[in-house]
Amino acid sequence: MMKLPYPIKNIKYRYKLMILCVVAGLLPTIVVSVYMQHRMMEMVAKNEVGNMEGELQQAVYAIENQTQIYDSLIDYLSYSGDLREILSLEEELSFDTYLKYIEVADPLLQIPQIYHKEMKSITLYGKNILVEHGTTLAPLEVAKEKEWYPRDEKQFIRWYVDTARKKEVVVLRQFFDENKEVNAILAITLDYNKMFEPLDNIIDTNFSGIVWNESGQVIYSRNKIDKTYEEKDKITSINQIHETNETNAYVTVSMEETGWSFCYYTPKEWMNESVKHLMWENLPILAVCVLLLLVVSYLFSKRLVLKLEQLTQNMNQIHKGDRKVTVTTNSNDEIGVLITSFQRMMDEINYLISKVYEGKIKLQRTELKALQAQINPHFLYNSLSIINWKAIEAGEMEISKVTLALSTYYRTSLNKGEIITTMENELNNARAYLNVQLVIHDNNFSVIESIDEELLQMKVPKLILQPIIENAIDHGIDVSEKEEKWIKIELKKENNIAILSVEDNGCGMEQKKAEEIISYCSKGYGLKNVKERIGLIYQEECPITIESKEGIGTKVILRMKIHSEGNIYEASTT
Repeated sequence: MMKLPYPIKNIKYRYKLMILCVVAGLLPTIVVSVYMQHRMMEMVAKNEVGNMEGELQQAVYAIENQTQIYDSLIDYLSYSGDLREILSLEEELSFDTYLKYIEVADPLLQIPQIYHKEMKSITLYGKNILVEHGTTLAPLEVAKEKEWYPRDEKQFIRWYVDTARKKEVVVLRQFFDENKEVNAILAITLDYNKMFEPLDNIIDTNFSGIVWNESGQVIYSRNKIDKTYEEKDKITSINQIHETNETNAYVTVSMEETGWSFCYYTPKEWMNESVKHLMWENLPILAVCVLLLLVVSYLFSKRLVLKLEQLTQNMNQIHKGDRKVTVTTNSNDEIGVLITSFQRMMDEINYLISKVYEGKIKLQRTELKALQAQINPHFLYNSLSIINWKAIEAGEMEISKVTLALSTYYRTSLNKGEIITTMENELNNARAYLNVQLVIHDNNFSVIESIDEELLQMKVPKLILQPIIENAIDHGIDVSEKEEKWIKIELKKENNIAILSVEDNGCGMEQKKAEEIISYCSKGYGLKNVKERIGLIYQEECPITIESKEGIGTKVILRMKIHSEGNIYEASTT
């Protein structure tokens, strides 16, 4: 399974659920929005292409109507008897010929121009015509100099568009003799702008139009697209239509009579602008939907994990020592079952803790009473007193000193069966123990004391100092090879804390091993025993810390809070 990133893994479950809801809501919204925009672009493009096709069809239809008119007119003139009479005249210059030109040719070829304003001229070019007569008659040699003159083609009617100089459209009809050679041409010259005016009317700022003849040459081009599109979208050949279909939308129409191909196109980006504009208009609605999604997700996640958060807070309180269950529920879902199970578990734990603590306290008291019962104080004190007098009579002052120390030690240890004693008695007990140990160790170590007398009457549990001194001797002094050995007992007050410490300059040890001594199981009153007894009395863990460095020494520190009147009321865990 894929692991969550570290920052996400450690955020609150409520926010994880909220993120999940937001992502689950935004994902389909984004997909639908993108799909709708794509579909709208396709629909707009399809409608726009349909509109363009309709407009181009109308424009081409209008141009086609004009071409049919001129095709019909040139056919009509070609089969006119008067025109045939002109072409049958002898190749000579005479007055009769001139009269034919004026009376027949001029009316025949000039009258149509009155009804068709787009006509510039109608000219008949013939082999039998030797000189030009206005714009109506001219020698065939003059036609051969024109660009539109048909060199190899045998078709009767031909359309030609001049886009270079004069900007005009020419429709011409050829006449062949018996040898199938051209002996005359009838040409109608039309106004270029008038001819393509229907295309001009449909092409606006964002559209372009282009027309090719049957040879693929451009005979009309109009591009009003913005300059940013002008270079890449300007089409010069019919093959480029297929090359630009990714960037342009276009339609094409062909005319059979003229062989012209019409193309009407526009950049797709322009068509997409309307869709983008619509999307920008919909953005506020989308933003409101996202905001509502965030609010609903927050409220939903808050409501869903409320009990879970309360359970977590309750667990933290229990971790700090308050074992009271405050969270409740009446639901039967997974969280409800979890809370109910937690309540049952805490009830059982509280019951077991209470039972174990009470049992331990009773056991400790029983052990102390059994120990005290084994030792008859009067018999012990009388025996030690007799030994002391015998030692004095024999002049053995050192034996007398040890006997007195033992008497003091047991008197302070027994403490008349009481568990609580004063700090002064605890120090006297430690001194008596040290006097015996000094005799045993032949005074090979010294004892240093630094005592704050203000704390001597402070109430403390008995036998909390002697086990610490015993450990200092057994694990520090006895195993040290130093020439100068010492044990320092210090009692001082810092703020509202009484600090009792025992320090030695023995061999020391690693800090990790020193911390394990607190849990060391011994048969006597070890540090573990001191810790447990203070915990049982004050319902707290024993605040004992050990500082040790290998080769330098060890220091055991016991911190206890002081009551305002001088009595401790609980062991500190700080």
